[in-house]
Amino acid sequence: MTLLYVTEPGSYLTKDGNRLNIKKDRDSVIKSIGIDKLEGVVMVGPANMSTGVMTDLLERQIPVTWLSSSGRFFGRLEPTTGYNIERQIQQFNIQRDENFRLVLARSWVNAKILNCRTLLRRYNRNREILEVTDAIASLEIFAEKAASASSIESLMGFEGLSAKQYFQAVSKILPASFAFTGRSRRPPRDPFNSLISFGYTLVMYEIFTALTTKNLHPYLGFMHQPKRGHPALASDLMEEWRAVIVDSLAIGMLVGAELKNEDFEDPNEDGAVFLCRSGSKVFLEKFEKKLRALNQYLNFVDHPLTFRESLAFQVGALVRAIETEDPTVYRPIILR
Repeated sequence: MTLLYVTEPGSYLTKDGNRLNIKKDRDSVIKSIGIDKLEGVVMVGPANMSTGVMTDLLERQIPVTWLSSSGRFFGRLEPTTGYNIERQIQQFNIQRDENFRLVLARSWVNAKILNCRTLLRRYNRNREILEVTDAIASLEIFAEKAASASSIESLMGFEGLSAKQYFQAVSKILPASFAFTGRSRRPPRDPFNSLISFGYTLVMYEIFTALTTKNLHPYLGFMHQPKRGHPALASDLMEEWRAVIVDSLAIGMLVGAELKNEDFEDPNEDGAVFLCRSGSKVFLEKFEKKLRALNQYLNFVDHPLTFRESLAFQVGALVRAIETEDPTVYRPIILR
């Protein structure tokens, strides 16, 4: 199973029997794929599809996500059959339990900080950059504090401080040609910020899909506060995966020269930097390859899983935690 990314400007998605065809100007076929192989479709930039395709995807319970060419989320097309309202009632009820929320939030933030630490260790192993070594030590302290935080508010404070240390260290690892001075979200003001913002959006809606498949409400989180238009639960679950999937991919592509400065557009009038069309294609191919890659990071599972399967597994673990009212059932992924 895979996701189909439609990135060619002006392309059009049509159906021919049991296959989806991506056409340019509704004429020449750019790509063709069997519908039975699809887990979802992501439309990036000015691309479109026929009503017949939409209907068929809905009937097959295959969601469609629309993103701008810079990775901004527009919306989703998804089936509404098979909703388990009883599970969502359980989710809403247990969300009022402050201890349940705190135990889950501690595990997510502790795992996020430790995974950032491990990623820094890997890139600093043969370089021994002093600032990175210092950041690694600081992250270990913040991880311990996060594991014993007395409130979600203090926990988020440790998370923010650790993120600052982490990104300062990342700036020492990246090549000089990709200068990075810190996290900038809206807009991303350099290539690295552009890559991780795009990647975080993609992972967010991988998790969003898994949540809706398991009949959890993606907008009611346990750590992140509910906010109009923000899938807080998807944000919660994404924390442990940021360094594991997105940061490692972005750093690796820049350090390994798989992307160059010409793969990014010049800053626009707002100072925003985005991937150009060719750069987006390269990044999406690497991202999809990563999600299909097998791993054994979930060491309590007795067989390898792809990263996409791992994301879905963790959503299932959250379901079990909710149904048993035991937050310790959920065990986050921690890189070693």
